[in-house]
Amino acid sequence: MKPESKLWQQLKKGTQDMGVFWTRIESWSSPGVPDVHGIKNGVSFWVELKISNLKTLKSIGLSPHQKSWQFKYSQQSGNIFNLVSHPSSRTLNIFCGSRSLELNDQKRSLVPDLEVPFPVDWKIVLDHIISHSGS
Repeated sequence: MKPESKLWQQLKKGTQDMGVFWTRIESWSSPGVPDVHGIKNGVSFWVELKISNLKTLKSIGLSPHQKSWQFKYSQQSGNIFNLVSHPSSRTLNIFCGSRSLELNDQKRSLVPDLEVPFPVDWKIVLDHIISHSGS
């Protein structure tokens, strides 16, 4: 199983009793569209799943299409979050999609909007996403 597929399974299982309706998107036909769409209590959001195997978190590996999609979607007040598993620091990091243009090729480590240690407390992750989403 690919690492991002494993992260998807962890997200789905970790939030299964929290009232989120998830849809996994196969975006090979629409470059840049995030991996997962979620909705909870009328709050809709997109999630891009990433694994960073770098020693320090200086880039999250967004493609040019992903950066562009996230930037444009955020400009329309859309809710998009990047969930980045960083095994070397044993953390899950969340970066808001409005920051997409700054999340690659940094000279120094990125500062996430939220950092959650392993094992991930998915309630903290979901609460962050919901509290930082408009309706």
